[in-house]
This record gives sequence, C-alpha cells and structure tokens, in this order.
Amino acid sequence: MLTGLLLFQCLPLNMPAHATTSSSSQSASASVERFFSHIGQSVTSVFSTPEASAHAHKHSRTHSVAKHRKNTKPVAPPAPGWGVPEGTVAANALAGADSTIRLIEWDGQKTTLDVGVHAARADWAAVLLNGSQLSEACQKNWVRPIENNTSCGVPGGQSTLALAWDRSRLPSAPGWKDFWDVARHPGRRGLRLSARTTLEIALLADGIDPRDIYTALSTHAGVDRAFHKLDLLRPYIVWWKTPDDAARIMEQSSALMTSAPMAEISSVSTKVKAGPASSLFVAQPDVVLRTSLYWAIPANTPDEVATKTLEHLNKTSLHLDDTPDSAVAPNGIILPVNEAFWTKYGDQLEQRFQDWYGSKQP
Repeated sequence: MLTGLLLFQCLPLNMPAHATTSSSSQSASASVERFFSHIGQSVTSVFSTPEASAHAHKHSRTHSVAKHRKNTKPVAPPAPGWGVPEGTVAANALAGADSTIRLIEWDGQKTTLDVGVHAARADWAAVLLNGSQLSEACQKNWVRPIENNTSCGVPGGQSTLALAWDRSRLPSAPGWKDFWDVARHPGRRGLRLSARTTLEIALLADGIDPRDIYTALSTHAGVDRAFHKLDLLRPYIVWWKTPDDAARIMEQSSALMTSAPMAEISSVSTKVKAGPASSLFVAQPDVVLRTSLYWAIPANTPDEVATKTLEHLNKTSLHLDDTPDSAVAPNGIILPVNEAFWTKYGDQLEQRFQDWYGSKQP
C-alpha cells in the first residue's frame, strides 16, 4: 500500500496517461528513485535495529549527563558531627544539645571506632565512649590527649541497660530471675552478644548480690558459674550486637524479654505512640546496669575543629541522660559497670565468651 501511494503521488498530475512518452517515463522513474533515496534515510532511522536505536539513545544520554555534570558545583562534605550511641536521637536523650550540633549515631563496636578514628576525613568532632573504650583509645593514640586530663576524655553522661518486657504478653513486670524461667514464661530472650553486661546479668539471675558481682567475676569459679547459667538459657536466646539490633527485637516482638539500652526502649515506645511499631515493650526498673560515658576527640579531627569542640565541652554540660535516677524504682538498684574490671579482664573474658558462643554453633 505504501509503495502504490508513493508512486501515485510521484506521477505528474497534468499529464494524461495516454500521453506518457519514453522520456517522461524515464523522468518519472528518476523522480521515484530520487524520492526513495531521499526518504531512505528517514525510513532507515525509523526501522533501524534495536541495537542501533539503543546505541543512539545511550549516546544522547551520555552527552546530556556529561553536560549536566559539567555545570554542577561540587558539594562540600558536612562538618564533623558528634558521635552518640544508637537510639539517642529518637529518645532525645542528649541533654544540652542545640541546633548547632549535628549528632551521628554509632553502634559502639570496636571495629567501627577503629575505622572512624583512622578515616582520611574525620566524621566525628567528638565521640561518646565507655571507660574501657576510652582507656584503649587513649593508650593507642586514637584520640587526642586533653590538657590537665590524663584520661583523654571529658565526662559525657551515662547509658543504662535494663530488662525490657512485652507487657502485651505478660501480666506483670518480670525480674532477672524470671528472665531465665522459660517454664513459667515461655518465649525467646534477647541478650547482648558480648561478655560485658551479659555475664553480670547471668550472675544477677543466679542470685548473686549486685554488690558482689565483680568480686565473683574476678574468680574462675564465678566466671564458670556465669557461663553455666548461660548454658541453661542458650536455646532460647536471640542475640543482639548493637543497640539498633535490640530495638529491632522489640519492634518485631522477636522475644518475650530482652536486655536493652534505655534509649532504645524509649525510642521504641515513641514509635508505638506514633504508629509505625506495634511493640509494647517497657523497662523493668528494679535492677539496671549503668555505664559512664566520656567525650573523646578523635586524633584525625582537624586542629581547628578539635579546639572548638573542646571549648564547647568546657562551656556546656553536654551529656547523655537516658535514665534519670527518678526513673529507677524507689527500691531499685543501679549496678555501675566496673570499668577498671573490664579494662583488666575484658580481653580474656571476651575471648572466652566468643569461644563459648562459637563452640556450639551449627
């Protein structure tokens, strides 16, 4: 149909069909040939192979992107922020913070700290560390020394670990002994995948007085007792490494009870009120473990930033306060995590814990 239509349009409209001569036929033929030659390029572009079309399209986009990038000004990287434990922001747990301070949550892991303080571009102007982390970082020159301060740190508040329980599945608040009683309270239990705080909790559940926890853990018998207690609960444990992991356990109701930082418990409660989470986890405030925190300035922080950061710390009382004393039960007990103990015994206890954990994995 297309060919017939094209031939019809190419015939001279004022020439009768019987008057067509040989020369005019040649002329018409030449016209048709020129016409097809003219439209050939268009027909080729319309009916070209997919590969050719894709190449042409890609070629066009490449030029467009290159032109766009050429006109885009580079964006300066953000200034170093202040490293705080996960859950701090949602729980509004950093007292004294204002809009000039950019908070960066970090997971508290040694590997994360190692990478952060050795990065080519510093992400942290300051970072909150526990006493054991600060001692190691100071000894290895990962953080800047602070004038008139032998610890390399400035007091930065406290972090509290509590027993969180799902009140939608339990009629009353459990204690650490109930945490191990899976016969009366069937369900999974969440614990931190670390010797630190987990061994203390095991001895609390086994009836050791909080005042005697570190005396017991300083002996082989006390350590064996803690690991034996963990053996009994092991099949029911859901392990968490970071505060965010603990929050997910609560948000997804992956356990009936779990140890968790108070900041994360508060954060999950906030999400419940807002609607995104359905968890009903709350803290049991009778016996909590409290860790002191310190601001440290990483060694890779630029000099100018480090100077301003230290001035800010000296002028303001910027500190983490996830659990005021008033939030602890009237007859409750606050067990301070013994940093001197963990600085002295931490490496060997963590090694034994990892050996214990790995020995019975499938």
